Amino acid sequence: MPSEMPKWFRLTAYHQFRAAHALAGFEIQHFHLWKISVEFEVPYPLSGDRVVDLVFAEQKLEELTKPLHGTLLNESLNLSPTSENLCVWLWSRWSESLPENPLSSVSVTLCDLEGHPWGKAELRR
Repeated sequence: MPSEMPKWFRLTAYHQFRAAHALAGFEIQHFHLWKISVEFEVPYPLSGDRVVDLVFAEQKLEELTKPLHGTLLNESLNLSPTSENLCVWLWSRWSESLPENPLSSVSVTLCDLEGHPWGKAELRR
């Protein structure tokens, strides 16, 4: 019996930065390592030779997050700096600047400064 052919390609690009935040009424200001991934999903077979250029995707993530590096996210984002809100913020900015590369998901993993994960939020299409 023939095996079923694949239907989708998924490609994930990763990025990280350090920034501080404080959640109102819960915490004092402190730093985290914020690990970000963006995922693209396209039908198989591909129309070209790749889903998205990984170097380009990482450079775009660097460009989008550069204003946040080393900052207090409460002030930089102008919203409550949760992992969930950062997912929405990233999705919005990626979609505005690169509508031809539609996302299938954005995730933000909140880590201590050594990179150990505490939790993860994911926004999916």
